[in-house]
Amino acid sequence: MKIRDIMVTDPTVVPASGTFYNLMEMLGKIRFHVIFVVDDKEKLVGVVTETDLLKVLMPKYLNSDDALFSIMGEDYFDKRCLECKDMDITEIMSKPILAATASENDTIIKVAAAMLNRKIHAVPVLRDGKVVGIVSRLVLLRYMTKVVKKR
Repeated sequence: MKIRDIMVTDPTVVPASGTFYNLMEMLGKIRFHVIFVVDDKEKLVGVVTETDLLKVLMPKYLNSDDALFSIMGEDYFDKRCLECKDMDITEIMSKPILAATASENDTIIKVAAAMLNRKIHAVPVLRDGKVVGIVSRLVLLRYMTKVVKKR
């Protein structure tokens, strides 16, 4: 079985020219925990995950030190969201890594192994560098369920 047989064909994509605000608008509409960033030729140039979005809001020096949290104030998170509103998506996104993408002709086991080894939850499926689908862990689990129920 190939990835093209199980992939979801309507992944969420956003143009690289967008902003943090555009990403926030899309969050309520996405089915997966990832948004793919494309250039003006619709080629994949980046990936934005929930973690990427949260990292934007947190100071790099912050850990779980309660003393720092108390200094920051209750409204720090809200203020930071507003400060980041116009931040370019290219400042937020992670660059896609070739090993973290799939082609329609890849086998399911190859993609599942890559996801486990790289500790990622979803991969874009590319055709000529353009995003044509997505495979997530949930998609793989649903496929596994179908296989088991057949027997």
